[in-house]
Amino acid sequence: MFKAIIAVIIGAVILLVVMSNVDKATSSTTTDTTETTTTTESNNLSLTITGEVTKTGTYYVASGGTLGDLITSAGGVTSNADSKAYNLDYILKNNQSFYIAPIYNTSDTCSQTLYTKFNINEATSTELASINGITATIGTSIVSYRTSNGSFTRIEDVKEVSGIGSAT
Repeated sequence: MFKAIIAVIIGAVILLVVMSNVDKATSSTTTDTTETTTTTESNNLSLTITGEVTKTGTYYVASGGTLGDLITSAGGVTSNADSKAYNLDYILKNNQSFYIAPIYNTSDTCSQTLYTKFNINEATSTELASINGITATIGTSIVSYRTSNGSFTRIEDVKEVSGIGSAT
């Protein structure tokens, strides 16, 4: 009986080592192939996408591509992605970054809380100021910027407003 238990343990350890090496070989081959293919093509845009997508990271998309193409390259959105927070038809420009916002706050694994959201192109300065991290002054600046420059076409454009940066 003791010999059988030892044999099973040794077999399991060998299987884990073999599977670990196979996984490393597969992932390095896939990465090398993807990088070689995407970096050698001309007229590609380099874009970064984070948030509620299957695989966050930097991707190369053909010039003239849309946000929908970028999301497809990233493996699609997760079930927690807020479809109202991005425009699939947005035409991409080189070196842009995108954040796909979630519907639910899942940082607490015991509950899912629905986020309260406002349309940045329609919200009043008072509504914007109710967002954590946005003061009344910044809310007013967002509305003023929107009035002077027109609607925001992507959420990242709000960084053009004075007082708003990546952390906000």
